[in-house]
Amino acid sequence: MEVLFVSAFAVSIAFAIQPGVIGFEALRRGVSHGWAAALLVELGSLLGDGVWALIALLGASILFQNRLVSVFLGLFGCVLLLRFARDAWRASRSEVDMSRKGNARSSHLAAGAMLSLSNPQNITFWLGMSGTIIGFGFLNPEPIHLLVFFAGFMIAQVCWCFFFATLVEFGRRLLNQRLFHCVNLICASFLAFMGMSLLLQTAQLSLGSP
Repeated sequence: MEVLFVSAFAVSIAFAIQPGVIGFEALRRGVSHGWAAALLVELGSLLGDGVWALIALLGASILFQNRLVSVFLGLFGCVLLLRFARDAWRASRSEVDMSRKGNARSSHLAAGAMLSLSNPQNITFWLGMSGTIIGFGFLNPEPIHLLVFFAGFMIAQVCWCFFFATLVEFGRRLLNQRLFHCVNLICASFLAFMGMSLLLQTAQLSLGSP
């Protein structure tokens, strides 16, 4: 069990380090509003991941094999990404008080959760979790093995949330207005690209054969 936990922890960190939508949105909000904003976006994404994990573990994922459900989630995710891209673009063209901390009670947590929940591909990871555990040497994974893997993975994710938010906060102190604009412009470009990619995938799914 100790080996499984440590392996899950390591896999989780490797997974978290990869750049993605959550990281870019946490970076953007953290640069604008401070440590708490970046942390809340990251923690919000974990709430969404937890929902997908629960769906997979309870076998309810068959509901999401319905094309209409997948198309709806895809469109919702596309709108969300393009909205955040618009916000980042606007931020790249305006001045901001780099010393302010922002409002930690705003929608940062909800933003992270919605970004995670709007990505049905997250369920693919949790559905493949049994195969990952088998790869670690557990040929007949039982519920306890899934629980240990889930615990190791999520604990590592929480640790990464605090580490990333702290990293953003320290980096924020080194930014001037020009670098702040560049960060937001890069985030806007990435979020817009991901939004259009998701729109294309959703269109292909809606036009595909049953």
